[in-house]
Amino acid sequence: MHIKKVLLDYQVPSRLEEIETLADAVNNVLSDRDLAFSVNLCLEELITNTITYGLNGASDRFIHVQINSTAECLEIVLKDDAPPFDPFVQVPAPKLDQDINDRPIGGLGIHLVKKIMDDVHAYYDGTGNLIVLHKRLPHQSKV
Repeated sequence: MHIKKVLLDYQVPSRLEEIETLADAVNNVLSDRDLAFSVNLCLEELITNTITYGLNGASDRFIHVQINSTAECLEIVLKDDAPPFDPFVQVPAPKLDQDINDRPIGGLGIHLVKKIMDDVHAYYDGTGNLIVLHKRLPHQSKV
């Protein structure tokens, strides 16, 4: 049996400048600096995309972020009320073999999230988009 502990339950106003406040909250609950950096990088990418593209810059909405942990894994859940969208399926993979000047813009951030996290899922539950990320924790790691 895996006991899940809620580390952070946070409503992010849909304004890009609010991401820094979320990053501070993440840094306060994750003592492992490398893990906090990775989580913040993924959150910044996903929330920036949600605000910019999913919510079309609307500043009066919220994105719910919850970070949970078990002894083995960190789970990050994001929920928004943008139109249904799965960035892990609908965003084309970047063409990393092309010269950087020849590459189309987009997709690199989602690619990074997939590389940093051990498991990524997105789905629409009828009320909003949910993104669920999992990161395995080293046995000696303190969250």
